[in-house]
This record gives sequence, C-alpha cells and structure tokens, in this order.
Amino acid sequence: MLKYELIAERIESLINNGHYEAGDKLPSVEVLRSEFNVSKSTIINALKNLEKTGLIYQARGSGIYVRNPKRDGFVNLFTADGFSDEFKGHDVTSKILKVAEIQPEDEVKQQLKLKDNDSVYLVDRIRYLDGEVFCIETSYFSKNVVLYMNEEIANGSIFHYIENNLKVKVGFTDIYFNIGKLNKKDATHLELNEGDPSLEYEQIFYTSTGIPFDYSKIIFHYENSRFYIPSIK
Repeated sequence: MLKYELIAERIESLINNGHYEAGDKLPSVEVLRSEFNVSKSTIINALKNLEKTGLIYQARGSGIYVRNPKRDGFVNLFTADGFSDEFKGHDVTSKILKVAEIQPEDEVKQQLKLKDNDSVYLVDRIRYLDGEVFCIETSYFSKNVVLYMNEEIANGSIFHYIENNLKVKVGFTDIYFNIGKLNKKDATHLELNEGDPSLEYEQIFYTSTGIPFDYSKIIFHYENSRFYIPSIK
C-alpha cells in the first residue's frame, strides 16, 4: 500500500470513529502534513482519494470538510474496491460455482487486451451480504497479472489476494450498466423468478499502470442491492 493510501486510511478511521463528524472542518494541509510527518503531496493525494470515495469535500478558500456518511449497505460505484472492503462490518460470503483456467472467448480477449494464446482464470460466484443473496459474479482474470487462482482464494477476498499477495496495485475501473430480465438459470441462483428485473453491469479493472486484469459480469438481486454515487464537480 502506498503512503498516501495509508494516510487516507488513518483519516478515514478518524472519521468513522467519530473524531470528525459530518460538517466538521479538517485541519489544513500543512497541519496534516506536520501531524502525519509526510510530504505535502502525500497529504494532497490522500485527500483526493477521500474526496473520490465521498468522505470529504474541499471548499475553495474555505477548507476541507467531512461529508454526510454513506447510507449503510449501499454500493459505492465510484470505487475500485472489492465488496469485502466496500462492506466492512458486514458478513460478505461466497458460494463458488466454478474456478478454472480456460481459453477466453473473443469478447474477453478484447476487454483484457489478450493475445490468442493467453489464458484466464474463470471464477463464478454467488455473493451473499449478511446471509442474503446479493449478486452473481462471473469474473475473468488475466494470467499475465493474476498468476494463480484456486477455490480457497475465490472463497475470500480476491482483491486482498491480488494486492497483498501478488503485490498488484489496483488503479481504476470502467463500469457499463444494463437493465434486463433474469433468465431461468440466473433467477435460480438469485432465488428469484424467471423474468424478474435485474441490474447487470460489466466491470473492467485496471492496474495502476493501466493494464486490464479483471473483466467481470455482475447481476444484482434487485431487492437486496442498493447503489451510491458520490458526485464531485
């Protein structure tokens, strides 16, 4: 983890623990720099990270303030974190449907910018939030970046494994939404009825150097999923 991310985590902890509440003004950049004994650029990057995730806002000429907290149980669509990090304090579990090394179809090759002989790890999971079905997740991981995958890893936080074990820095993500209706197979996995509405999205994750490594298709349970977009100008 980079230094500015560690500082962002420490400031986030102060906010989450009630040291700073919604509407409170944070110390200035110079005061934070001195308090954490880091460079000014590190503090600026940490604040940008917190602003992007919707924890703070910066008012020009006035200072840095704590935003209203995100409603509990909502997915922040403007973050590249996995569900385990997004729902800290909740029980996030998985049912593994399939983990396999495969030769990808053309669509996956295109999204992950793969060559003809490149293979991927396919991970099919049903994700649960506090015991309730949350979504179906079908992910394709480029073996050029994600060197190994098995059911034990897929049962936990894949992103923790990628960042902590493989030392891959996750950078950003592209998301494409689609509203549809469930087919029989997906409805069965989600414990819903065929033809029920669904929010589907395709998500491509990139490393901090811009290399696509994860192409995922996610179908959310329309009754158990809620979303949050922290907009900044």
